[in-house]
Amino acid sequence: MTWFPRNIPIRRKLMYVVLISSTAALLVASAAMCAFQVYTFRWNFTRDLGSLAEIISANSTSAITFQDSDSAREILAGLRVKEHVESAFIVLPNGKILARFGEGDGGIPLSEYPQRTGFIFQGGELLQTQEIRLDDARIGALYLRSNYGSGYWALLRLYFAAFAVVLAISSGIAFAISSKLQRVISTPIQRLAETARIIAERNDYSLRAEKLGADEIGAFTDTFNHMLEQIQYQDATLQAVQNTLELQVQELQHEIAERKRAEEEVEALHNQLVDASRRAGMAEVATGVLHNVGNVLNSVNVSSTLLADRLKKSRTPNVARAAELLLARNGDLGRWLSDDEQGMLLAPYLSELGRHLKSEHADMTEELELLAMNVEHIKEIVAMQQNYARVSGFTEILPLEKLVEDAVQMNAAALKRHHITVIRDYEPVPNVRVDKHKVLQIMVNLLRNSKGAMEECVPRELTLCIRRARDGVVSVTVRDTGCGIPAENLTRIFSHGFTTKSEGHGFGLHSGAIAAKEMGGVLTAESDGPGLGAAFVLELPIAELIPS
Repeated sequence: MTWFPRNIPIRRKLMYVVLISSTAALLVASAAMCAFQVYTFRWNFTRDLGSLAEIISANSTSAITFQDSDSAREILAGLRVKEHVESAFIVLPNGKILARFGEGDGGIPLSEYPQRTGFIFQGGELLQTQEIRLDDARIGALYLRSNYGSGYWALLRLYFAAFAVVLAISSGIAFAISSKLQRVISTPIQRLAETARIIAERNDYSLRAEKLGADEIGAFTDTFNHMLEQIQYQDATLQAVQNTLELQVQELQHEIAERKRAEEEVEALHNQLVDASRRAGMAEVATGVLHNVGNVLNSVNVSSTLLADRLKKSRTPNVARAAELLLARNGDLGRWLSDDEQGMLLAPYLSELGRHLKSEHADMTEELELLAMNVEHIKEIVAMQQNYARVSGFTEILPLEKLVEDAVQMNAAALKRHHITVIRDYEPVPNVRVDKHKVLQIMVNLLRNSKGAMEECVPRELTLCIRRARDGVVSVTVRDTGCGIPAENLTRIFSHGFTTKSEGHGFGLHSGAIAAKEMGGVLTAESDGPGLGAAFVLELPIAELIPS
């Protein structure tokens, strides 16, 4: 229905529908009537001409018997009253024409006529043959040529003229009736549209559309009004939620203030790095530092938060309270510890408190060691980037498994917080000679990317595989069950500045690929498509193939 106008008012659409439908019905009815009249005209015409041929044939038997040409011509002369008969012939069995009527044969030889009693249409003419018999013996034949075309076309012109008049009158009546009746449908719809327009302009969801009937439009009006009620309720609910959020924001301002100092330090470091990169013409170096430091700072932030939380929940203040109780009973401490109900509970409590503090001390010591490791890694990253212009960094022979585990430990708290299961699949492989901090930089970035890719996925599994890929090459694969990578992005993700994250900078994988290449290795990506996870493979040459 692409031909039907769509961008016009519904009132006009309804009128068009009525006019087109009535016109189509009239066309079909008129075509059927015209076809019937044409069929009737031809049938009557052939029937009349056949009857005329039978009468003339019956009157011509004596003239043919006596071969009386004059009598035969007189019989044919009676055809003058039939204006449509143009010529006629009475032919003997031997082919001799006994008598004829009209001028010529119209260019149609007798062989074109039916050879037995009957008729055919040829162009605009009707050719009729009537056998003349006497006592069941054929004694001759009558050939008639009639021009039925003039009457046929005159009849068609008459029908078409009548149809045009009827169509014009019917269209006028249909237009007059539809212009009145269409309001029954168009008026409720127009009022509903006007109500929707006013609501959109004013954002006033308290308005309601007027219901003008109990038909489908009335039901639609009820549904529209019900939808407005729901929107009005949701709008009120949203306002209440917004007020609640404002209160929560105020409560969070205190926590934001605590983090403000760290943010200011990072900002100061950022400004220093950008300024240094501008002076040296190495803006990419500053971007690399920020990205790599940012990856490690995430782990630093997690560790510091855990330490702060454990300090807040620490039971160390209970030691001071226990000491105060002991000092208060200094003169009678032995009796109080042995006889007093409260004093008798103090010794077991101190024993349990000591075990708890010892465990707490071990946990905090482990977290501080991890924090120190991350801080040391930040220092190495900065030092490595400061020496970016050197031909190569400091390399050492290290087990690949140890490097992978160090990177996992730097992200352990974040992985645990996001409920990510780490699956290790390590095979024994030779050591590699690498720049330790470049490998950590690559692995920390890959682990962080995998964690982000699995934020909205279940299950959350991170698989680490170490293999001997081929002669002289070992590989570590980081495979996740995250959102996956489209095929067209598998190579673009290593381009500088390319990212699919709203907060990303497009530098992590780019710098990782460069770092891998500088160590004689390669960083590649694999994925079966969106929603099917992804794998990043870091290949490194074994130590024996890299000159020290």
